[in-house]
Amino acid sequence: MIGIRDAVAFALSLMLAATPAVAADEPDELIPGQSALIRYGVVAKFISKPATAFDLPDANNSPIVEGGVLSIFDTGGGEIDNYVLPAGPKWTGLGSPPGSTGYKYRGSGILTDPCRVVLVKQNIVKAVCKGRGVELDTPFIGDVGVVLSLGTDTKRYCAQFGGTTLRNDAALFKAKSALPPAQCPVVGTESTTTSSTVVGSTTTTSTIGGPCCGGLTYSSFISDGFTGNTCGTIRTAAGAQFAPIGCGGLYVGGGQNSITLPLATPDFLHWVVGITSCTGQTATVGATTSTQTGSRRNCTDVGCFFGGPLTIPNSSSTPTSACVIISVASPASGSMDCGTGSADIDLPLDAGIFLTGDSLPSVPGIQPCPLCNGGSPGVPNSGTCQGGTNDMGACTPANSMQGPSYPTSHDCPPQPSLDIGTIPIGLALDSGTVNWVGTAANNPASAAQTRVFCGYCRNPETGAFQNPFQQCWQNGPLGPACTVPFESCQQRSVGAFGPNGGGVKTITAVGAPAGPLVDGLSHDQTLASVFCIPPTFTPTVDAGADLGGPAAAALHGTRKLCSTANPCP
Repeated sequence: MIGIRDAVAFALSLMLAATPAVAADEPDELIPGQSALIRYGVVAKFISKPATAFDLPDANNSPIVEGGVLSIFDTGGGEIDNYVLPAGPKWTGLGSPPGSTGYKYRGSGILTDPCRVVLVKQNIVKAVCKGRGVELDTPFIGDVGVVLSLGTDTKRYCAQFGGTTLRNDAALFKAKSALPPAQCPVVGTESTTTSSTVVGSTTTTSTIGGPCCGGLTYSSFISDGFTGNTCGTIRTAAGAQFAPIGCGGLYVGGGQNSITLPLATPDFLHWVVGITSCTGQTATVGATTSTQTGSRRNCTDVGCFFGGPLTIPNSSSTPTSACVIISVASPASGSMDCGTGSADIDLPLDAGIFLTGDSLPSVPGIQPCPLCNGGSPGVPNSGTCQGGTNDMGACTPANSMQGPSYPTSHDCPPQPSLDIGTIPIGLALDSGTVNWVGTAANNPASAAQTRVFCGYCRNPETGAFQNPFQQCWQNGPLGPACTVPFESCQQRSVGAFGPNGGGVKTITAVGAPAGPLVDGLSHDQTLASVFCIPPTFTPTVDAGADLGGPAAAALHGTRKLCSTANPCP
């Protein structure tokens, strides 16, 4: 899908790749495809080697001075990633004089610059892009098109896979041995109604007309909590299913986690974003303030709450049960297609952890958070607090969940003395498939852990994490290299979502788009996320939840476009 970073990239790629900009002395290079591999959130790479030498860009069209764009897309659908390769020191001219034998780009591998290597030589053209910036959902409807555009005179290197398709499913695209295309491929038209995502099935396409997003300027999402349906899978290194991912379930920790999973995410989690710009039916979204929405409970700017208080009961060790107050750490951002209902929302959070144990020991079961009894969700002051600093005070229930640990309310906070600190959560919500694979971190001191999803710099002798934590792995390398004495890049324990999860290698959370939203009605949507939780440096919490380590969730609910932020919906 066209992700948030692509607003500038897409415009630049159009400028570089548009036919009128291709000068007569800079013809397209139609290149064969040796191999291509695409895995959402992990990697997008291709290699091309010619039968005869590739032509290089003219000296006055050097990417060192003029930059470039790498576009990878579905020739039969609307999936496209545009990776900007800006002019400057990340480019190197090869040979003497520089550029005479080719060019090499070395990116930083972060969300906004995911391409670690782009190489253009007479005997090879290749690119390797990694991490969260790879936003291509698989399977592909058509072929995979590759267009590398260099300079403002636009020297284009074009491949199309094609060839021999080894795999094309919800987790992976892999192909090899593609012949040069007859012309540079182009992105297809994204379907608004699809009968099946299986390759070879019948797909129907229609065009959503009218104003962008129906002329509406806000969008809300309300989750329905833990439904019990399946929204993904957790698999071992042998490929066997370790556990399903339940829709609305929250999975946390490494392979030795002792908390009963999944945790149930509260229902009535409600948040609103604003549409900041719109082209066609593709919208860029941004944060809303509490002034706009009328409440801290559903806005998406810094300090807004993200759902009601979350309970983490630990039946195997009641004193380590916790109440978590989650708030927005940075303004929401992302993109949304109002024609298909796809969405890609980044919502960085802070999780304030209160090590409460059982806050109401005289009540059956474990109550990590104070309760808000007797009211209706969203109805102001309809309930009464039980426990916490506002015991017997009026409260507005944040959820309708029943059972020992719910309903909770932000009007019923836990005792401040039980606060053990706040940890960041890099939540990225996607209506597509999010797939993470545990591998050994590329660090010699980390070789003992072969299935790492989320690594933090650690002392290999004592097992202590560097404090403050320094993250070094997130489904691939992240951040600066670890240094002595914290030279190891590891999770607390190998694998994920224990107990007995040491063999877990693959986490696949599956989202689902909402369908056309321009009618202004509510539509079902599932937003998937796999993310990292750092160590809290509270031994009992880190041992019980096995932190630092991975986390996963797939939130099912309803998406709706609105003309105002209050109310929305």
